[in-house]
Amino acid sequence: MKNIILFIICGFLIFPNFAQNYNGPESVEYNPTSNSYFISNSNNGQILELDENNNLSVFKSGLNVGPHGLEIVDEYIGPKWSGQVLYVCSGGRLFGYDPQGNEVLNYNINGTFLNGITKKISSPYTANEVDLFITDFSAKKLYRYNIDENVHYEVCSFNKNPNGVYYDNTNERLLVVFWGSNAPIYEIDIANGTYVNLINTGLSNLDGITMDECGNIYVSAWSSNAIHKYNFDFTNSEIIIDGLSNPADICYNQINNTFGIPNSGNNTVNFVSYSCDNSSLSESIKTYFINKNIDLLGRTTNSSNLKIYIYENGEVQKKYILK
Repeated sequence: MKNIILFIICGFLIFPNFAQNYNGPESVEYNPTSNSYFISNSNNGQILELDENNNLSVFKSGLNVGPHGLEIVDEYIGPKWSGQVLYVCSGGRLFGYDPQGNEVLNYNINGTFLNGITKKISSPYTANEVDLFITDFSAKKLYRYNIDENVHYEVCSFNKNPNGVYYDNTNERLLVVFWGSNAPIYEIDIANGTYVNLINTGLSNLDGITMDECGNIYVSAWSSNAIHKYNFDFTNSEIIIDGLSNPADICYNQINNTFGIPNSGNNTVNFVSYSCDNSSLSESIKTYFINKNIDLLGRTTNSSNLKIYIYENGEVQKKYILK
Protein backbone atom coordinates (compact mmCIF):
# COMPACT_ATOMS: atom_id res chain seq x y z
CA MET A 1 0.00 0.00 0.00
CA LYS A 2 1.27 3.47 -0.80
CA ASN A 3 1.90 6.07 1.87
CA ILE A 4 -1.21 7.19 3.73
CA ILE A 5 -1.27 10.84 4.78
CA LEU A 6 -3.37 11.58 7.85
CA PHE A 7 -4.08 15.20 8.65
CA ILE A 8 -6.63 17.58 10.04
CA ILE A 9 -8.35 20.09 7.79
CA CYS A 10 -9.38 23.10 9.85
CA GLY A 11 -12.47 25.21 9.40
CA PHE A 12 -15.04 22.75 8.07
CA LEU A 13 -18.58 24.03 8.05
CA ILE A 14 -21.06 22.44 10.44
CA PHE A 15 -24.74 23.24 10.20
CA PRO A 16 -27.20 23.18 13.15
CA ASN A 17 -27.55 19.68 14.60
CA PHE A 18 -30.40 19.85 17.13
CA ALA A 19 -28.49 17.57 19.51
CA GLN A 20 -31.23 17.55 22.14
CA ASN A 21 -33.54 15.54 19.86
CA TYR A 22 -31.18 12.76 18.80
CA ASN A 23 -30.99 9.52 20.74
CA GLY A 24 -28.39 7.11 19.42
CA PRO A 25 -28.34 8.47 15.84
CA GLU A 26 -27.19 5.63 13.61
CA SER A 27 -27.88 6.32 9.94
CA VAL A 28 -28.44 9.44 7.80
CA GLU A 29 -30.14 9.28 4.40
CA TYR A 30 -30.71 12.21 2.04
CA ASN A 31 -34.11 12.57 0.38
CA PRO A 32 -33.66 14.42 -2.94
CA THR A 33 -37.40 14.73 -3.48
CA SER A 34 -37.96 16.92 -0.42
CA ASN A 35 -34.36 18.10 0.12
CA SER A 36 -34.51 16.66 3.63
CA TYR A 37 -32.62 14.09 5.68
CA PHE A 38 -33.87 11.00 7.49
CA ILE A 39 -32.03 10.01 10.66
CA SER A 40 -32.54 6.73 12.54
CA ASN A 41 -32.68 7.07 16.33
CA SER A 42 -31.47 3.62 17.33
CA ASN A 43 -32.07 4.06 21.07
CA ASN A 44 -35.77 4.88 20.99
CA GLY A 45 -37.29 3.28 17.89
CA GLN A 46 -37.71 6.50 15.92
CA ILE A 47 -36.91 7.81 12.46
CA LEU A 48 -36.50 11.59 12.40
CA GLU A 49 -36.71 13.95 9.43
CA LEU A 50 -34.75 17.19 9.15
CA ASP A 51 -36.29 19.42 6.49
CA GLU A 52 -34.60 22.08 4.36
CA ASN A 53 -35.53 24.75 6.92
CA ASN A 54 -33.72 22.82 9.70
CA ASN A 55 -36.98 21.75 11.33
CA LEU A 56 -36.64 18.36 12.99
CA SER A 57 -39.69 16.13 13.36
CA VAL A 58 -40.58 12.49 14.04
CA PHE A 59 -41.22 10.70 10.75
CA LYS A 60 -41.92 7.29 12.29
CA SER A 61 -41.92 5.90 15.82
CA GLY A 62 -42.67 2.63 17.55
CA LEU A 63 -40.05 0.39 15.94
CA ASN A 64 -39.26 -2.39 18.38
CA VAL A 65 -35.56 -2.68 17.53
CA GLY A 66 -33.21 0.06 16.41
CA PRO A 67 -33.74 1.26 13.72
CA HIS A 68 -30.35 1.17 12.03
CA GLY A 69 -29.60 1.41 8.29
CA LEU A 70 -31.79 3.56 6.01
CA GLU A 71 -32.07 3.56 2.21
CA ILE A 72 -34.42 5.47 -0.10
CA VAL A 73 -35.61 4.04 -3.41
CA ASP A 74 -37.15 6.85 -5.41
CA GLU A 75 -39.92 6.62 -8.02
CA TYR A 76 -39.65 2.89 -8.63
CA ILE A 77 -42.44 1.63 -10.87
CA GLY A 78 -43.50 -1.97 -10.28
CA PRO A 79 -46.60 -4.13 -10.07
CA LYS A 80 -47.02 -3.62 -6.32
CA TRP A 81 -46.47 0.11 -5.79
CA SER A 82 -45.08 3.31 -7.26
CA GLY A 83 -43.41 6.31 -5.72
CA GLN A 84 -40.78 6.67 -3.03
CA VAL A 85 -40.09 4.20 -0.22
CA LEU A 86 -37.72 4.51 2.74
CA TYR A 87 -36.33 1.06 3.63
CA VAL A 88 -35.32 0.51 7.23
CA CYS A 89 -33.26 -2.17 9.01
CA SER A 90 -34.79 -3.14 12.35
CA GLY A 91 -33.51 -6.23 14.13
CA GLY A 92 -34.01 -9.14 11.73
CA ARG A 93 -36.71 -7.44 9.63
CA LEU A 94 -36.82 -5.01 6.72
CA PHE A 95 -39.48 -2.30 6.83
CA GLY A 96 -40.63 0.12 4.15
CA TYR A 97 -42.45 3.46 4.56
CA ASP A 98 -44.02 5.79 2.02
CA PRO A 99 -43.47 9.59 2.20
CA GLN A 100 -46.34 9.93 4.68
CA GLY A 101 -44.83 7.36 7.05
CA ASN A 102 -47.29 4.62 6.17
CA GLU A 103 -45.89 1.10 6.38
CA VAL A 104 -45.74 -0.56 2.94
CA LEU A 105 -43.38 -3.41 3.82
CA ASN A 106 -42.79 -5.62 6.86
CA TYR A 107 -40.52 -8.41 5.67
CA ASN A 108 -38.78 -11.02 7.81
CA ILE A 109 -35.26 -11.68 6.55
CA ASN A 110 -34.67 -13.89 9.60
CA GLY A 111 -31.61 -11.86 10.32
CA THR A 112 -29.93 -11.28 13.67
CA PHE A 113 -28.80 -7.65 13.51
CA LEU A 114 -29.50 -6.05 10.13
CA ASN A 115 -27.27 -3.00 9.97
CA GLY A 116 -26.04 -1.51 6.67
CA ILE A 117 -28.18 -1.21 3.54
CA THR A 118 -27.66 0.00 -0.03
CA LYS A 119 -29.47 -0.22 -3.36
CA LYS A 120 -28.52 -1.38 -6.84
CA ILE A 121 -30.80 -0.03 -9.56
CA SER A 122 -30.10 -1.23 -13.07
CA SER A 123 -33.16 0.50 -14.50
CA PRO A 124 -35.45 2.38 -12.11
CA TYR A 125 -38.52 1.96 -14.33
CA THR A 126 -38.15 -1.74 -15.09
CA ALA A 127 -39.42 -4.53 -12.86
CA ASN A 128 -36.97 -7.01 -11.34
CA GLU A 129 -34.11 -4.52 -11.58
CA VAL A 130 -33.99 -3.11 -8.02
CA ASP A 131 -32.10 -4.96 -5.30
CA LEU A 132 -31.21 -4.04 -1.76
CA PHE A 133 -28.03 -5.38 -0.16
CA ILE A 134 -28.11 -5.67 3.63
CA THR A 135 -25.41 -6.62 6.12
CA ASP A 136 -26.15 -8.72 9.19
CA PHE A 137 -23.62 -7.58 11.75
CA SER A 138 -24.05 -10.39 14.29
CA ALA A 139 -24.60 -13.28 11.87
CA LYS A 140 -21.70 -12.05 9.69
CA LYS A 141 -23.76 -12.32 6.50
CA LEU A 142 -24.75 -10.30 3.45
CA TYR A 143 -28.30 -10.53 2.09
CA ARG A 144 -29.85 -9.51 -1.20
CA TYR A 145 -33.52 -8.47 -1.25
CA ASN A 146 -35.34 -8.10 -4.58
CA ILE A 147 -38.03 -5.44 -4.30
CA ASP A 148 -40.29 -6.61 -7.12
CA GLU A 149 -40.21 -10.31 -6.26
CA ASN A 150 -40.33 -9.64 -2.51
CA VAL A 151 -37.77 -12.37 -1.82
CA HIS A 152 -34.30 -12.41 -0.30
CA TYR A 153 -31.16 -14.48 -0.76
CA GLU A 154 -27.99 -14.96 1.22
CA VAL A 155 -25.12 -13.65 -0.90
CA CYS A 156 -22.23 -14.73 1.32
CA SER A 157 -20.95 -15.02 4.87
CA PHE A 158 -17.80 -13.60 6.46
CA ASN A 159 -15.43 -14.39 9.30
CA LYS A 160 -15.69 -10.75 10.43
CA ASN A 161 -18.58 -8.48 11.36
CA PRO A 162 -19.81 -6.53 8.31
CA ASN A 163 -21.09 -3.04 8.92
CA GLY A 164 -21.62 -0.35 6.26
CA VAL A 165 -22.29 -1.30 2.64
CA TYR A 166 -22.36 0.77 -0.55
CA TYR A 167 -23.01 -0.06 -4.19
CA ASP A 168 -20.57 1.80 -6.45
CA ASN A 169 -22.50 2.30 -9.69
CA THR A 170 -19.52 3.87 -11.44
CA ASN A 171 -17.34 0.78 -11.08
CA GLU A 172 -20.24 -1.70 -10.69
CA ARG A 173 -19.01 -3.12 -7.41
CA LEU A 174 -20.41 -3.69 -3.95
CA LEU A 175 -18.21 -2.45 -1.09
CA VAL A 176 -18.46 -3.56 2.54
CA VAL A 177 -16.60 -2.19 5.58
CA PHE A 178 -15.97 -4.22 8.72
CA TRP A 179 -15.83 -3.94 12.48
CA GLY A 180 -12.79 -4.92 14.53
CA SER A 181 -9.08 -4.10 14.47
CA ASN A 182 -7.20 -3.42 11.21
CA ALA A 183 -10.63 -3.38 9.60
CA PRO A 184 -10.72 -4.31 5.91
CA ILE A 185 -12.81 -3.10 3.00
CA TYR A 186 -14.11 -5.88 0.76
CA GLU A 187 -15.40 -5.88 -2.80
CA ILE A 188 -18.16 -8.43 -3.21
CA ASP A 189 -18.98 -10.27 -6.43
CA ILE A 190 -22.77 -10.28 -6.13
CA ALA A 191 -23.13 -12.88 -8.89
CA ASN A 192 -21.30 -15.69 -7.10
CA GLY A 193 -20.80 -14.46 -3.53
CA THR A 194 -17.00 -14.34 -3.66
CA TYR A 195 -15.08 -11.34 -2.40
CA VAL A 196 -11.64 -9.77 -2.37
CA ASN A 197 -9.95 -7.69 0.31
CA LEU A 198 -9.25 -4.28 -1.24
CA ILE A 199 -7.39 -2.91 1.76
CA ASN A 200 -6.63 -3.50 5.43
CA THR A 201 -7.14 0.03 6.61
CA GLY A 202 -5.16 -0.08 9.86
CA LEU A 203 -8.23 1.46 11.48
CA SER A 204 -10.57 -0.14 13.98
CA ASN A 205 -14.35 -0.36 13.89
CA LEU A 206 -15.37 0.99 10.52
CA ASP A 207 -19.06 1.88 10.47
CA GLY A 208 -20.31 3.74 7.38
CA ILE A 209 -19.25 4.02 3.76
CA THR A 210 -20.33 6.38 0.99
CA MET A 211 -19.09 7.91 -2.27
CA ASP A 212 -18.96 11.29 -4.03
CA GLU A 213 -19.59 12.07 -7.69
CA CYS A 214 -15.85 12.11 -8.39
CA GLY A 215 -15.48 8.45 -7.44
CA ASN A 216 -13.83 8.99 -4.03
CA ILE A 217 -14.82 6.63 -1.22
CA TYR A 218 -15.41 7.80 2.36
CA VAL A 219 -15.56 5.68 5.50
CA SER A 220 -16.27 6.51 9.14
CA ALA A 221 -14.02 5.01 11.81
CA TRP A 222 -14.58 4.85 15.54
CA SER A 223 -10.87 4.37 16.29
CA SER A 224 -9.98 7.77 14.83
CA ASN A 225 -13.37 9.44 15.30
CA ALA A 226 -12.94 10.70 11.78
CA ILE A 227 -14.03 10.45 8.16
CA HIS A 228 -11.36 8.96 5.90
CA LYS A 229 -11.23 9.62 2.17
CA TYR A 230 -9.88 7.03 -0.30
CA ASN A 231 -9.36 7.33 -4.01
CA PHE A 232 -11.17 4.80 -6.21
CA ASP A 233 -8.44 2.13 -6.03
CA PHE A 234 -7.64 2.69 -2.33
CA THR A 235 -4.01 3.61 -2.94
CA ASN A 236 -4.25 6.96 -1.13
CA SER A 237 -6.06 8.06 1.99
CA GLU A 238 -6.48 11.13 4.15
CA ILE A 239 -8.58 12.33 7.05
CA ILE A 240 -10.95 15.06 5.90
CA ILE A 241 -13.10 15.51 9.03
CA ASP A 242 -12.07 14.69 12.58
CA GLY A 243 -13.18 15.44 16.13
CA LEU A 244 -16.29 13.27 15.76
CA SER A 245 -17.82 10.91 18.35
CA ASN A 246 -18.30 7.33 17.17
CA PRO A 247 -19.38 8.35 13.64
CA ALA A 248 -21.86 5.81 12.32
CA ASP A 249 -23.63 5.27 8.97
CA ILE A 250 -22.70 8.38 6.97
CA CYS A 251 -24.20 9.65 3.72
CA TYR A 252 -22.94 12.04 1.06
CA ASN A 253 -25.49 14.26 -0.64
CA GLN A 254 -24.12 14.61 -4.18
CA ILE A 255 -26.68 17.27 -5.10
CA ASN A 256 -25.69 19.76 -2.40
CA ASN A 257 -22.20 18.36 -1.71
CA THR A 258 -22.88 17.72 1.95
CA PHE A 259 -21.97 14.96 4.39
CA GLY A 260 -24.53 13.76 6.93
CA ILE A 261 -22.65 12.33 9.92
CA PRO A 262 -24.48 10.73 12.87
CA ASN A 263 -22.37 10.80 16.04
CA SER A 264 -23.64 7.86 18.04
CA GLY A 265 -21.25 8.64 20.87
CA ASN A 266 -22.68 12.04 21.84
CA ASN A 267 -26.14 12.13 20.20
CA THR A 268 -25.40 14.74 17.56
CA VAL A 269 -25.57 14.88 13.78
CA ASN A 270 -23.20 17.03 11.71
CA PHE A 271 -23.88 18.29 8.20
CA VAL A 272 -20.60 19.26 6.60
CA SER A 273 -20.25 21.02 3.26
CA TYR A 274 -17.67 19.34 1.02
CA SER A 275 -16.97 19.46 -2.70
CA CYS A 276 -14.86 16.92 -4.55
CA ASP A 277 -14.27 19.26 -7.50
CA ASN A 278 -11.09 20.66 -5.98
CA SER A 279 -10.77 18.25 -3.03
CA SER A 280 -11.43 21.06 -0.58
CA LEU A 281 -14.17 21.82 1.87
CA SER A 282 -16.87 24.39 1.15
CA GLU A 283 -16.18 27.35 -1.12
CA SER A 284 -16.11 29.65 1.91
CA ILE A 285 -12.93 27.94 3.07
CA LYS A 286 -9.71 29.41 1.69
CA THR A 287 -7.12 27.31 -0.08
CA TYR A 288 -3.69 27.74 1.51
CA PHE A 289 -0.36 27.06 -0.17
CA ILE A 290 2.53 25.51 1.67
CA ASN A 291 5.34 27.97 2.33
CA LYS A 292 7.71 25.38 3.81
CA ASN A 293 7.67 22.24 5.92
CA ILE A 294 9.99 21.46 8.82
CA ASP A 295 10.76 18.61 11.18
CA LEU A 296 10.68 18.74 15.00
CA LEU A 297 14.14 20.34 15.08
CA GLY A 298 13.16 23.16 12.79
CA ARG A 299 15.01 21.81 9.76
CA THR A 300 13.51 22.01 6.28
CA THR A 301 12.72 18.46 5.24
CA ASN A 302 10.97 16.31 2.70
CA SER A 303 11.27 13.12 4.75
CA SER A 304 8.37 11.02 5.98
CA ASN A 305 6.89 10.59 9.43
CA LEU A 306 5.93 13.67 11.46
CA LYS A 307 6.10 17.00 9.64
CA ILE A 308 5.14 20.48 10.74
CA TYR A 309 3.75 22.56 7.85
CA ILE A 310 3.91 26.36 7.99
CA TYR A 311 1.53 28.06 5.55
CA GLU A 312 1.87 31.49 4.01
CA ASN A 313 -1.12 32.72 6.03
CA GLY A 314 0.65 31.85 9.28
CA GLU A 315 -1.30 28.65 9.95
CA VAL A 316 0.65 25.68 11.33
CA GLN A 317 -0.41 22.06 10.89
CA LYS A 318 1.09 18.75 12.00
CA LYS A 319 0.93 15.90 9.51
CA TYR A 320 1.77 12.26 10.01
CA ILE A 321 2.79 10.03 7.13
CA LEU A 322 2.29 6.37 7.84
CA LYS A 323 3.97 3.77 5.66
